[in-house]
Amino acid sequence: MTSTDHDSLAYRLAGILLKLNQGEALVLDDLAAEYRVSERTVYRDLNRLGGIVERDPSGRYGLVPEYRGKLSTRDLENFARLVGVEDLFPQSSASFLVALLDTLSQGSFLVRGHHYEALRPHDQTFSQLDQAIRAQRRCTLTYADKRRELEPYRLINSKGIWYLAAAEAGTLKSFSLSRISQLHVADTNFEPDAAIHRQIDEDDDVWFSQEKTEVLLSIAPQVAYYFKRRKLLPLQVIDKELENGGLIVTSRISDKNQILPLVRYWIPHVRILEPRCLRESLEIVVKQYLQ
Repeated sequence: MTSTDHDSLAYRLAGILLKLNQGEALVLDDLAAEYRVSERTVYRDLNRLGGIVERDPSGRYGLVPEYRGKLSTRDLENFARLVGVEDLFPQSSASFLVALLDTLSQGSFLVRGHHYEALRPHDQTFSQLDQAIRAQRRCTLTYADKRRELEPYRLINSKGIWYLAAAEAGTLKSFSLSRISQLHVADTNFEPDAAIHRQIDEDDDVWFSQEKTEVLLSIAPQVAYYFKRRKLLPLQVIDKELENGGLIVTSRISDKNQILPLVRYWIPHVRILEPRCLRESLEIVVKQYLQ
């Protein structure tokens, strides 16, 4: 490791966190010597870690009891996956930890995400569902003026909106948390289905369905760059790059409303080729608008 590496705040924080998680009791002057900085600098570093670090009567620093042995790079990776930024950082765990901490210490990255609805994990409905999922408890609730009996699997934030992924009579469905009322968590447990967990992990939207419709689309050269840069359509696959710079793309959907609003946004640069019924549905909506 170079002197520059030792001087990096991100590297110091990464090293300190890993030492603390391994149960080491840290002394200011030892850390200062290791990282070739002043004791005051190390003191500021430890203060950056806030409420997870405590000082014992002898002057040594360690993790507070509830965090000991629980902090890992895997936790940070899971957090990044939760907020949807895992692809912004290196795959190596050590590099990942440094890169993630560097965003906090240097302010060199800025990630602009979705605007999220005003719902927090401490809200009662959110908390009850979280506990039901962890304990694998069935629940009943009212949704769309109908009483439902569900097996809850996951809380999902999609495009800034929170949803509950739950099985109803063996079928995986999604429910917007803001529309859930009269929630009751039962005392009875259920056995989670591994196939449902896989379906939740593999779908890139909350329109869960075992039956997928394949949609074939043409993308004009003027906007092809945006579709090559990232996936803008559900389960998007680029089938062919045309000589004029355009694209032929396939998308797999569970419901037409997954894709029609997206195609309308890109008119006239995106056209539905197949299936014909979906193309005609779009044409009807456009004609009604023009009239």
